[in-house]
Amino acid sequence: MNYQHWKTILAAFAVLWSIIFFSGCEAKSGGGAVVTPGRDEPAIVDSVMAINVHEDRPDGITNFFFTDSSQIYLWLYWMNVEGRNEVEVRWFSPEEEVDEPPYWKETQSFTSNTGQQITWFYIDKPSGGFTAGEWFVEIYLNGNFERMHIFTVE
Repeated sequence: MNYQHWKTILAAFAVLWSIIFFSGCEAKSGGGAVVTPGRDEPAIVDSVMAINVHEDRPDGITNFFFTDSSQIYLWLYWMNVEGRNEVEVRWFSPEEEVDEPPYWKETQSFTSNTGQQITWFYIDKPSGGFTAGEWFVEIYLNGNFERMHIFTVE
């Protein structure tokens, strides 16, 4: 082999090595976790925002509503909730500050013999319509925070 042949091989190797090196130096971030929940721990299996609830099922699942929507619904499907339980929801409009009371708060109690339960809540349109912006609703079961939904009113 002559010198020119080695020079070509070395140049190809340098280009290949540069591609591998520089594509591998990209800054990446992320993470995750695996958690085993308690077998009998109450859990929300599904929850959605909707424009209506018909025959105890969500109708028109969405996270976007309008200032003139007549109502905004929150629908929840629970597992492992045998016995007596209390669900509280707290609705917050864009007008409430962090430490202010919620726009609306409601509590429902239920007793489940099967460990499964469907609950749903709604807020009615105020006289001037819903305030445009980002809203959120917090969900509590027996005083423990379970989940939050963020939705937009346009």
